[in-house]
Amino acid sequence: MLSAVHITPNASHVEYLDPVPTLLDLLSNHLILVQTAPYLSASTRLNLASASHDFRGLVLHTPGVFRHLDLTHTRAAQLDIAPVDRGGETWRNAQLDENVTEDEFYSGPLRGIFSRLSHHNLLADVQTLILDTLPVTSELCHELILDPSYNIRLLSLRGSKHLNERQLCRTLQYACRPTRPENTPRLKALYIFGAPDMAHAPDDWHNRKGRMICRAPLDEWAATLVDCRGLIAFDALPCNGPRHISSPAYGKVPASHLVTAPGSRDSHPQWAVATHAVPGCAGCGAAPEGVTTHAGTPSSLLPLLAPPPLLSSSVRAATVPCSASPSSGFVARCADCLRDRYCNSCNKWWCEECYVPPTAPASPGPVNLAAADVVIVNPDGDAWVQQHEDEEHRTSHAKSKGRIIKSCWECGSNCHDCIEQTQRFCRGCCGGYCTTHNEGSTAHFCDCMPHLDPSQRFVC
Repeated sequence: MLSAVHITPNASHVEYLDPVPTLLDLLSNHLILVQTAPYLSASTRLNLASASHDFRGLVLHTPGVFRHLDLTHTRAAQLDIAPVDRGGETWRNAQLDENVTEDEFYSGPLRGIFSRLSHHNLLADVQTLILDTLPVTSELCHELILDPSYNIRLLSLRGSKHLNERQLCRTLQYACRPTRPENTPRLKALYIFGAPDMAHAPDDWHNRKGRMICRAPLDEWAATLVDCRGLIAFDALPCNGPRHISSPAYGKVPASHLVTAPGSRDSHPQWAVATHAVPGCAGCGAAPEGVTTHAGTPSSLLPLLAPPPLLSSSVRAATVPCSASPSSGFVARCADCLRDRYCNSCNKWWCEECYVPPTAPASPGPVNLAAADVVIVNPDGDAWVQQHEDEEHRTSHAKSKGRIIKSCWECGSNCHDCIEQTQRFCRGCCGGYCTTHNEGSTAHFCDCMPHLDPSQRFVC
């Protein structure tokens, strides 16, 4: 930095006046540059490089300037095409080669950007790549994950278009195979399950409870999460409910305590994706598989939190919640492992040790005969037991009352505490209504009243 010299007449010394630092002077500080660059778009950084020869050398030759690359709002990466045939008008593009493949067509905009970055030797510097809502093909993802010319550690594909997720699952499983080369895969974190409009949700899973994944994931993702566990972190977790063989509680909970989904062919699926984050059991405060805490769980086994970090590309930075206390935790489970034991309103649930839903299958076992029971044998050799049930026997075998009831279709399955707060009875039709979804209904007038005779609408 040059200093101006101010000489005072008849003075015995010379004063040096420091000028106001310029933008180039500030960005020449490596720490300031790498902390500022992630907040600038890719086009802004390239425009800054074209401002002067000094800026060009600073932006293009300083490591870390393009470490974080977000192409979500880059116009050159968009592929907005009208329908091929709209109202009898056939779509034609003179620049489109008839021999172009589907991958080359949809990934063309992104490949063009990567080619330009590679021309300036910037592609290997990218460690965080955000491609949310952009057209991304599975072939391009295969290159981003396995090609040694890329050094991507954190990749975001939330809401990506034209993405074959089954092919992506195969690529991830291949990258995490037991015979993989040393120090591979380079990719350490993948955002794909969350919504792209989740701009700021750092408390998901840890503090905010409920459904974390809105869309139903493909079945292939469950096996992929298990195969990549400890190597690649995702914004979702495999379910550790006792129904799955990957759970530490598998085989420790009686089968009679597990609820099977109606019409399910497999009562004990191998793996599943956890779509809910719930607190500890409302009865015991724990869970058969244990409670996941940020302090006691490795970063590679924690879910990624949105948004992806700006100033780091590490899994540790992507899994740190903003306001979670060291003792706070959650239980990650799929919808089937919470069936008939989870309240959709208050997010309370009861584990398999504390509560057996009435819908759980009865466990087969030996029949205990009482003194009044009679064994009947027919001439064909078939036998059955005719039991005499007294009052004590009927009381002990009475069907347990369910803690979770679906009293409102919109509310879903709720516990008794939530039902008492939201469900009311109409004196006119003797039916129930929900104060949350049946707005305007009262104890004398509900949705059923317009269908009644006018003389019967108002009941005292």
